[in-house]
Amino acid sequence: MRNSVTVQIYTGGFGSAPERFDMPAIKDKLLRICKTADVACVMIGWNPDARISAIMDLLRGMGIEAHLWLPVFSGWDGLSPLVGRHGGPVRQDYRAENGERFDFGCPADPQNVRFIERVIETFFSASRYDGVFLDKIRFPGFMSGLQTVLTCFCPYCSELHGISEDLDFSEGDNPLHLTAYEGLRYKTGNPGVSRLFDYKAKAVTESVASLSGYFRSRGLKVGLDLFAPFLSHFVGQDYGGLAPYADYIKPMFYRKTNAPAGIPFELDVYANAFGGGPDAAAKRKGFLLNMLKADVVDSGLIGREISAIRENAGCAKLYAGVEINYNEKIAPVTARYIQESIDVMRSADGVALSWDLCSTPDENLDAALECL
Repeated sequence: MRNSVTVQIYTGGFGSAPERFDMPAIKDKLLRICKTADVACVMIGWNPDARISAIMDLLRGMGIEAHLWLPVFSGWDGLSPLVGRHGGPVRQDYRAENGERFDFGCPADPQNVRFIERVIETFFSASRYDGVFLDKIRFPGFMSGLQTVLTCFCPYCSELHGISEDLDFSEGDNPLHLTAYEGLRYKTGNPGVSRLFDYKAKAVTESVASLSGYFRSRGLKVGLDLFAPFLSHFVGQDYGGLAPYADYIKPMFYRKTNAPAGIPFELDVYANAFGGGPDAAAKRKGFLLNMLKADVVDSGLIGREISAIRENAGCAKLYAGVEINYNEKIAPVTARYIQESIDVMRSADGVALSWDLCSTPDENLDAALECL
C-alpha cells in the first residue's frame, strides 16, 4: 500500500498581489509526488484573485481533489473583534514577513461564523472545489502578549464564560499553574485558568461544528489545520472535540518554523509573555518541556503526540504536517530534518507536505519523496 499525502499551495493573502506561478515547475513537482505516493488532496489558498485555473485543470486531469485553503478567524476586515477586560478591542501587533495577517476576531461570536459563510458566497465558487481546509480556527496565542490570551470579553463571551478576577498568573516557572499534560490537554491548579481554556475549547468547537455543517451540506469535505497538541490547548483547539467535524486533521509539527504555528516560535512567545526577562523565560520553557517529558522538541515527542492523537481524536484521518518549503529566516528546513520528521510520522494516515509546494526546493522535495 502506497503512502498518502496532502499538499499545500499558497496563492497569497486576501487583498495581496496574486502569486505568480511557475506552472511547469508545479506540474513537475506534482507528477513526482504522484509517482511515489497517493495524493489525497491539494489545498490551495487563499487569494480569491489568484489565477489558479491552470492548477485546477491540472489537478482535475490527474484525478486529485482540490480543497480551498481558507483562514477563518483571522485576516479579514469585518470580523467582530476580540474584546479585552477594558471593554475595547485587544491590540494585536504581529504581522508576518510575507504580509499575512494574524489579527483575530472572536471565534465564539456567531456573527463571525456567518461572516465566513458570506466570504465563501461572495469571493469563491465553492462548486469548483472538493473540500475546504480551515486554517486559523482558534483564539490567538501569546504572539501579541498576554492580553490576547486572556480574551475574550465581548458581550457574547462574557455572558457565556463568566471569567472574573480569579485568573492568577505569576512571573514564575509555571505561570498557568499547570499540573499535568494528559489526553492532549493540560490540567491546572487554578480554577480561573481552567475555566478560561475550557471555555475557549468549547467556543472554537461549536463554531467549527457550525461551519462544518455549512460546508458538508454543500458536498464539501472538511480539513482542519491545528497547532501541535501540546500548544493547541492554549488557543482553544480541542482535538477530541473537533475531530468529529472533520474528514481529516493536520497537526502542524513544524519544528523548524520561526513564525506563528511553528513550535520554536510558539514556545518562545509563551515563555516571554509573562515577563521577568530571558532567564525567567528559559526556566518557563524548561518547565513546560519537563511536563512533556522532553528536553527538547524532538522526533520522540512528535511520535508520542501522534500516538496520543490516535487515542483521543476519533476517526478523522490524520495527516501529520511537516514543513518542506524553505525560507532562510523563518523556515531553514533541511533534507535531513525532513527525513527524520517523516520517519517518525509513519503511524499517521499520511503526511501533509507543508506549507507551500511552490517555494519548496527540489532537494527538500526529493528528501521527502525518499521517505514515502
